[in-house]
Amino acid sequence: MKKILLGFLLVQISFSLVAQDAFDALRLSQFNPVNTARIRSIGGANVSLGGDLSSAYINPAGLAQYKTNEIVFTPGFFMNRANMKYNDSSFKKGRAALNNGASGLIVSWSNRWRSSNIKNTTISLTLNQTANFNSNFNYSGRNNLSSYSEKWVEELVANQVDNFNNALNFFPNGASLAVENYLVDTILSTGSIVGYRTNAEILRMPLDQNFVYETRGGIQEATFGAAWNFREKILYGFSIGMPFVDFRRNTTVTEKDGTGNNNNDFDNFRLTETFSTRGAGLNARLGVIFKPVEHFRIGLTFHTPTVYSLTDRTNATLTTDIENYARRITGDNSRGSQFTISTGDITGGEEYTFSYPLTTPRRADASLSYVFREIKDVTKQKAFITADVELVNYKSMSYSSNTESFNSSDNSSYFNSVNNDIDALYRMALNARIGGELKFKTMMVRAGFNYAGSPYQKDVLPDGAKAWSMTPSLGIGYRDKGMFADLTYAHTLGRDVHFAYLLSGNDYPFARNHFNAGQLVATIGFKF
Repeated sequence: MKKILLGFLLVQISFSLVAQDAFDALRLSQFNPVNTARIRSIGGANVSLGGDLSSAYINPAGLAQYKTNEIVFTPGFFMNRANMKYNDSSFKKGRAALNNGASGLIVSWSNRWRSSNIKNTTISLTLNQTANFNSNFNYSGRNNLSSYSEKWVEELVANQVDNFNNALNFFPNGASLAVENYLVDTILSTGSIVGYRTNAEILRMPLDQNFVYETRGGIQEATFGAAWNFREKILYGFSIGMPFVDFRRNTTVTEKDGTGNNNNDFDNFRLTETFSTRGAGLNARLGVIFKPVEHFRIGLTFHTPTVYSLTDRTNATLTTDIENYARRITGDNSRGSQFTISTGDITGGEEYTFSYPLTTPRRADASLSYVFREIKDVTKQKAFITADVELVNYKSMSYSSNTESFNSSDNSSYFNSVNNDIDALYRMALNARIGGELKFKTMMVRAGFNYAGSPYQKDVLPDGAKAWSMTPSLGIGYRDKGMFADLTYAHTLGRDVHFAYLLSGNDYPFARNHFNAGQLVATIGFKF
């Protein structure tokens, strides 16, 4: 773990005008669609089952199960709760928000030529939320090992900044703010800069730290799908998706001198940062469902990577209290002890903006379904059970350099290094889904389970930390006279870690996150 993270951290603090890293890539690559309430209730397992609007996002071959037209609406309500464990303290925070599942239009028609092997054709236009970024969490504690401000020292050292004007202007979201506010200063030898140091020096004082995070937004994906039914034995189809990313994060970091000494050149600092990522992408899904014998269905699907074009916007404000330090080093007793500066003060009033491409992982799924009383009249089916397995190659995530961006040659070198870190940090993950339905005339009851495996290499996480999630779900449904309604509750439990900051040594803190999230999803639809 330590060797992998060391390499990652040395890359992260270089080329600091570019803020993207391996963790950002993962956030935009973990696929967790809401889908319809029916599919959410059976754990999202729909690779071989088909016959649902969600098929456009899971296995588009399932659209060929349709024989009628359909319009579907899926509103939802999401409740997220984090339980952060930092040092010996625990902190709980939650966030609730409305969201949406798969909604759209299905149009299906039979082949007019009875001699044709293609029995029917189906197309779909759909919109679905495939990721939810809404969360609130915070944690705090005493740190005897490192200061957040050390990341700005490493930023300057790694970039070999030996010109003071460059230190003041080249890092508007980080180190330049700290240098301007006297929190970080130079180490001089015979008048030349030989290094940098922080006044929040851990050797002289323990530090009381507090971290607060609010994240908002999600990924909405619009798709067009098409599928064909070959003699009721082979269903095949494709879908083209266009996901739209909207991620926003507000961060507040506070660090205070834990000694109470008011004459050791540091009392506190407060950093507030607003960060957003917006953009759009393009992907495709291909799938097939086989019905070799009555009752059984076999499904296979492949999801291409999503290629995103993204833009980040960042604005930070740093307020520091460095006690008597400014007065002492300048010899000016009129100097104050508190200073405030923002990104816009360095960039000329604008937030920092950077655009770049990102490619997410490819995915492959396989599935089996068993349908009790599998006959042409689906209204007389009594039950089904279905299970999917999915392989996601997180190692295949990659950034590319935007040649139109500032300093594109450096960006290319930076992104190559980050891609190497992605290869070292992540692995092929295995996900599994299982669900079933029992039908009583017009009413149905459903249950499911979804497990998402860790995307990290075995030795990457700190000792004792884990990264996984599981989602049990229950639902009911109603079908009668061309109208249907479904209601599902799904509850996600999981483990993860959060790094407040990263340093080239091993003295950076992390919080263990025991998270849970409830989701209520309702679907109403009409056949015509």
